[in-house]
Amino acid sequence: MKIDGTDDPNSWEKIYQTNDAGWDIGKPAPPFVSLLERPPSWLSQGKIAAFGAGLGHDAVYFAKNGFAVTAIDFAPSAVKGIKKYSDSNDKLTPFLGDILNLPDDFESSFDYVLEHTCFCAIPPENRPKYVESVKSILKPDGILFGLFYRFDPADDKGPPHATSEEEVKELFEKDFEILDWHTPNNSHGRRKTRERFIAFKVKK
Repeated sequence: MKIDGTDDPNSWEKIYQTNDAGWDIGKPAPPFVSLLERPPSWLSQGKIAAFGAGLGHDAVYFAKNGFAVTAIDFAPSAVKGIKKYSDSNDKLTPFLGDILNLPDDFESSFDYVLEHTCFCAIPPENRPKYVESVKSILKPDGILFGLFYRFDPADDKGPPHATSEEEVKELFEKDFEILDWHTPNNSHGRRKTRERFIAFKVKK
């Protein structure tokens, strides 16, 4: 399962080394807290791959709530930040790797993929590879869920790259069905109205 065409991880590593990760809110995203306070029928404890996990706030939160979380990032400093939590929580596994080029033993092994400001960091031309990677590691009835960011009319000088509802639906409609799609009312700061909570299930 080798998928080529990712951004240079060195540029992201420099951001973490200089403590310049402006997207990091220092806590789990409020919509995720709300999600686990009242879990939907499609969400129960299982194995999660957290894509572009950064410093791991969301991954840690789900691990504390009983999910087995593999937190994936290709910036070594980010993974090092996650490791300080995994040392005291056997539900959390840091993984240094590229989400578009994951090892073969990840195939069909996860119940969920967790998204939070990762899709928007991928250049639009590589987004089909993101969809392919998600589908390849999910079990046959697996679910991708999370917060997709940058639904706005601004010019695209990303990352974060602009996103449209039409693009997301077009990319996922072949292999996934929509379980949930809404604009959270408790998004953090300037993200209000600019992100969508979306849950996709692999089609049978």
